[in-house]
Parts: sequence; structure tokens; C-alpha cells
Amino acid sequence: MIAPRFLRQPWIWLLARITRLWIRPAVLPEDPAALMAPPGTRVCYVLEYGGLADRLALEQACIRHDLPLAGEGVVFAGQEESTALLVLRTRRGLLFGRRRKQIAARLERLVAAAARGGDEELLLVPVAVYWGRAPEKERSWFKVLFSEQWDIGGRTRKFLSTVLYGRATLVHFSEPLSVRRVAAEGLSARLASRKISRILRVHFRQRRVATLGPDLSHRRTLVNGVVRSASVRGVISQESRGDARKRERLRRKAREYAREIAADMSYPMVRFLDKVLTWAWHQLYDGIRLNGIERVQSVAEGRELVYVPCHRSHMDYILLSYVLYHQGLSLPHVAAGVNLNLPVVGSILRRGGGFFLRRSFRGNRLYAAVFYAYLRALITRGFSIEYFVEGGRSRTGRLLRPKGGMLVMTVESFLQDPRRPVVFVPVYFGYEKLVEGKAYISELSGEEKKKETVLGLIRSLRTLRDYFGEVYVNVGEPLELTALLDAHRPGWREEEPVEGERPAWLPEVIGDLERRIMWRINAAAAVTPISLLALTLLATPRQTMPESTLHRQLTLLLELLRRFPYSDAVTVTELGPEAVIAHGEKMGVIRREEHPLGDLILMRESEAVLMTYFLNNVLHLLAVPGLVAACFIQSRRLALAEVVRLVGLTYPYVRAELFLRWRGGEVEALVRDVIGQLTGLGLLRLSEDGQTLRRPRAGSAPAFQLVQLGRLMLPMLQRYYMTIALLERYGSGRLTQGRLERICELSAQRLSMVSGLRSPDFFDRKLFQEFIRTLRKGGVLSVDAEGRLAFGEDLVRVEEDARQVLGEQLCHHILSTTVSELPPEEAEREPA
Repeated sequence: MIAPRFLRQPWIWLLARITRLWIRPAVLPEDPAALMAPPGTRVCYVLEYGGLADRLALEQACIRHDLPLAGEGVVFAGQEESTALLVLRTRRGLLFGRRRKQIAARLERLVAAAARGGDEELLLVPVAVYWGRAPEKERSWFKVLFSEQWDIGGRTRKFLSTVLYGRATLVHFSEPLSVRRVAAEGLSARLASRKISRILRVHFRQRRVATLGPDLSHRRTLVNGVVRSASVRGVISQESRGDARKRERLRRKAREYAREIAADMSYPMVRFLDKVLTWAWHQLYDGIRLNGIERVQSVAEGRELVYVPCHRSHMDYILLSYVLYHQGLSLPHVAAGVNLNLPVVGSILRRGGGFFLRRSFRGNRLYAAVFYAYLRALITRGFSIEYFVEGGRSRTGRLLRPKGGMLVMTVESFLQDPRRPVVFVPVYFGYEKLVEGKAYISELSGEEKKKETVLGLIRSLRTLRDYFGEVYVNVGEPLELTALLDAHRPGWREEEPVEGERPAWLPEVIGDLERRIMWRINAAAAVTPISLLALTLLATPRQTMPESTLHRQLTLLLELLRRFPYSDAVTVTELGPEAVIAHGEKMGVIRREEHPLGDLILMRESEAVLMTYFLNNVLHLLAVPGLVAACFIQSRRLALAEVVRLVGLTYPYVRAELFLRWRGGEVEALVRDVIGQLTGLGLLRLSEDGQTLRRPRAGSAPAFQLVQLGRLMLPMLQRYYMTIALLERYGSGRLTQGRLERICELSAQRLSMVSGLRSPDFFDRKLFQEFIRTLRKGGVLSVDAEGRLAFGEDLVRVEEDARQVLGEQLCHHILSTTVSELPPEEAEREPA
């Protein structure tokens, strides 16, 4: 019989209790017992390296989570072992132990028992213990001696690591391995043990990469490798043209570029930043809500992770590194604009894993070659990377059109050395209040973007006194690069890559990759209480609503999001309508005005302008229901087929602007599904023959709710109509795209002022650029030999359909505020 846990190996049990004074490991996953289901399953833990410190950390984790202790031993298929612990690699030597590889005798005995044990099951649970939980650089002998890294030292260093890093220790339980399943393959006990040992060694190596990142070399070594790379040497040779002096100057310049770019990750700095940020998050936010992290954990081992988040705020990259660190995943090397390489600040970011790039490589072949060589070095060595495919931060809350430069370099690096699979991990950030909110509004209103300075950073510390609610970090569905390449170019593995030459088929792959990343970011959106309030109140003319009406509209949106889920990765606040309103009052984005007939809830204009940002964060989730509802703002009755046609006509432009995930061929089924949901909610009524739709009686609550839902899409439809109407007014072949964009921008600005909500988001020039680009892509517009926009009857038909949706009165209002001619000074400044 197995003795009770406090008697069989009492000295281990006692030491584990005593060392709790300074050894307090974090444990992942949060519920390790779930790995060993069902309860009572026999388990045997596996450590990569033996040692009292690792054993004590394991016992502490087991005691805390009420797991079987290794010291309890194990009885399996008649084989009794005094301890339920296997060590893959032991050490010999008293002070500075050397590794000794051998198959554990205990493992052989257990495998042999499994071969004759029938249906009994034994699970081998790999347990990785990390002291300090981050790699370090070779140049610091003190840090190398004490911190967790790839080179596993002897007992002396382990003892010192235990003392110094006892409170920064991670114990990671992994998926168990079935001994019975391996034994059932019919191998001898020795061969089966070798196979299990090999599987476990590979697992521990992949786990170490996923947790610590690859083994870091000296930064100077990495810089030297970049300068000596074939691509950099090739550019230097071409630029110098045989001039030895010029070649040496270019080599020095390349080294300067590499130093300017390269990260210099430092674990002490990571630990310091962790403490500072933990304090800062408690000052700024109520909490950080992390969703979908298991999607990263499922692909982390054995793959190159490229995090591709949306870019809302300077907080983004700090937040992602922070949550990954606390989830026991390796910190990514983060691409940051060189504008952030400020005195002191740049050094801190660099030591936290940041590497810097210039906004444009144009005209500087040497810098482009150095940066590409550095990125390729990171990828081939297995470092996880993070960059923002949008390039800069979104000022409107919508996803920006992606810039494929970093994606191109990543894919080309993989094609040059495809041994390690690349996985793109989309990440969505959801804020309830932005640190940069007012600055964004100023920039959209025409003010120049202020440069980042140390003094500006110091001034921004005043925001720590503000209240920013909660922040959401949602991980989307990872995207395997190999699967995408197989779909586009099945024979890519057989093609020999040529250094410096880009495959002709690569742009098509990059375009598809860009779109899929943006779709998956949007598919991981977070619906917050603030975004719900924006969706409801911004759809009203004066951003005011009776509390009872607001309550009904919030209930409708929550129910519609439940019935018509955009994707499984979308998260919706758990708060009910009353709690959402209370939260909005607490955040200061709405206020209450008491009235004898019922309180009114309203937004100030200044707050309403800022709230358009949060509406745009989630507008794509309700875009299709909003388009269907918009068809009934002017029409009381429409044929179902006509609704499908009108939404299908508008959908390509909405999809391009909001990065909707459904393709054109899916629209009809999608619209019919939405109509079914709206009918079920009582917002539409279907005739008995199933061919005609009509809205509820005018003045009724359902009719109001339907109109409010449709109003969400009106600003977008108004911009589209304005663009088409202005094209028709000027005529085919009269305007360049730049001139049309400027006229649209001024007209929308004027309409926004007349409408009462002076939101810069409505007249953002980039939105007109995207719409015109989609018109050209769809063949509605073309460019003549003189660079002017030409069109035919297709545009006229689009304008007629837009009038049907918007109504004559609104269309007349839009046209009456448009600019009829550019002032002379505006024409001179017109972009090419």
C-alpha cells in the first residue's frame, strides 16, 4: 500500500512547506487537475532535469492544487515505485554538475508493466520549471549564472537561482502522454522507453522555446551576422562599385543601421517593467480582460509566432507583451516606429524587446537590406515577433488598410528557410477610453500630428489620474502560412528561392494574407458597455434618449448580437442594460437629466465626437442587420428579393471599408438569415406568401428600434451617395481622383456641421479613398488616358438605388450642402 503523503517522503513534504517562504511559483494552466481527468487517474510527473529545487517547486504546485504528490509514489499494473517522478536528464558532479543522458530505469519498469497490465492507464505529465522564466545575454556573467536560460548549469547555480528567483518561478504542466498507448505498439520495453524519452525531450525543448524564446546570443554577434549577410554584402558591393573606401564607409553605415534597429532584451528590465506596469494598470484600468489565449498556447510549440494586432493606442504593444509574460509565453520582439526611439524611453523599449524601423525605406537600399536581414535573423532563430500591419494607429476606430511591407519580408524569409512553420496570430484590443482620444480628434480635424518627445511623455503621465474602465485583449484564430501558400501555389516547396528575387505570385499571396488577418482581427472584437452606448445614442439626432427607450434599445442589440453572432471569438459584455447605463455614467460618457415623465440620458457633443471611435470598433458586427434595417427607413413595404438586391449592391463597399468576413457569394443567404432574426424579434413582418416584408406600424416601439438600427449605417451610405452624386454633377472624365477626394472631404465636413455633430470621422479623406478604390476595382469607375475618372450607366443605376434607400428629402439635403467648386487656393494644394 502507498503511505499517506506526509509519511512516505516526509522530508520532501516538510521542505516544500518550509520553502514556501521564498519559493512561490506561478502555475500554468490555472487548473492543472483538468489535464489528469478523470479524478483518480494514476500519474507520474516528468522533469527534464533532476534537482531538489525543481522537485520542491513541483511539490508546492501539487499541494496548492490538490494534485497527487510525486512523493506518494505510484502503483501501476503490479509495479510499485517509491516516487511518481521521472527525470530525463540527470547530473553528475557535486558543485557544477554535468548532464548525463540515460534512459530512466523507472521508465523502463513502468513501460514493461504497461505491456502486461491490460486496461490500466498511467499518464506521464511533463512539468517544466523555470527559475527567472526568461533568457539572458551572454555578456553579463552575473545574470547568466543565476537566471533561467538555455544552458543548464550545476547545483551551485541552481541553488543561487532558487534563492534569487524563488518568487519569479513558473511551473508549467503540459498535456499528459499515455504509457499504455505507446506500450500497445508492440515494441520492447527498452525501445518503447527510448521512444517516450525522445518524445518528451522534443516536448521540453519546444516548451522552453514557447516560454523563454530561443537561446539569445550576444547583441553584437547578431549585429555582426546582419552586416555579414549575403543581402547586405550584395548591396554594399553594388553601391561601392569597387571603391574600397566607399565599401568601408557603407559597411560602417550598415553597422550603424543594425544597431539603430536591433532589440537588446534584458530580463532585469522585463522584471522592472512588469512591476511598473502592474502598478500602472491598476491606476488606469479596472482590469485587463484576456480572451482566447488558449489559441496561442495551442500553436506555440515548434512554430514561429508572428503577432499581428490592430493598432489603437501606444498601449497596445505594452499590453500584449504584459499579458503574454503573465501567461508564461515568450516575449515577442516588437516592431516600433523610430519616432519612439527617444532618449531613455528608447533604451527602455529596446531592453523590453522593441526593435525600431523607419517609416519609409524608399531611396535607401542599404537600410532596407539591413532591416530585412535583421528580421530574417529573428525569424530563422525562432523569436516570436509582433508588428502592426496597419502601419500606424487608427484615428477613427476602424481598421486601416494594411501595409504589406513587414508581411512581405516575413513571407520571403520563410520561403528562404521554411523549416520552422510560421503562424500569424491576430489580436484585437478593445478600450473603453483612449489615452490619445483628444489628440486623434484634433488630427482628424486638420491639426498636425504632434511629434513624440520626452517632455510630451512626462506631460502624459497626468492621465494616470483619469479613469479608463476596462481593456480587452482578444486573441483571434491563428493563420498558418503554409496552408495559405498551399492554396495559392501548391508547388512552392519544390521551387528554389533566388536571393533578391521576389516570386511573381507573391503579391497575390500577400494581398490574401492581409485580408485574412484583418478579417480575423475583426472576428475577435470585444463589445464593451461603452461601445453599446455609442451604438444606441449616436444613432439619435441629438444623442439623447429617454432612459426606458435606451433600455429597450440596449436589450435589442444584446439579443441581436446573441442571435446573429459574427464569430465564436467575439466577446460581448455580461452586463445588462441597467448596468451598462450605470457604467456609462461612472465613465462620464453619458449624463442623466431628471424629468417628471422619466429621466433622459444624453451625451455632450464633445463626448459624442470621441464616442464615434468606439462605435467604429464594433460597427462591423451589426453592419448587415443595419443595411437591412436601412432599407425600411423610407420604405414601409419591400419585396424580399428587392431587399436582398439592395443589400447585395451596397455590400462590396461596406465590406471593403469594414473588413467584413463574408464573401460576395454568401450575401443572399446572409441577408435572409438576418431577415429571419429581425422577424423573430418583431422588427419586420413577412407576408404569408413569404415574398414581401413590411416594417411595424409607425410610432410603435419596434418601428423606432428598426429605424435606429438602420441609422447606424446612414453616415456610411450618405458618404457613398455624396461621392456618386458629385461624380455625376461634374460628369465623366472631368475629375481626377485626388480632386474628387478633396471635394468629398469638404462637402462631408460641411454636412457634418449642418447636421449638428461635427465629427471628423465622417469627413475622413481615407474613407473616400477606399470607396473610390472599390468603385474602380468593381469596374464602376475607370481612369482615362489623362488620369481622370470615367464612368457609364452603372454609376447612374447605383445613384438611383441609393436614392431609394436614403429618400428624396435626405438626398436633396446632402446635395444642397456639397461643394460646387473648389476655391482657387484649394485647387493649387490638390494632391496629385
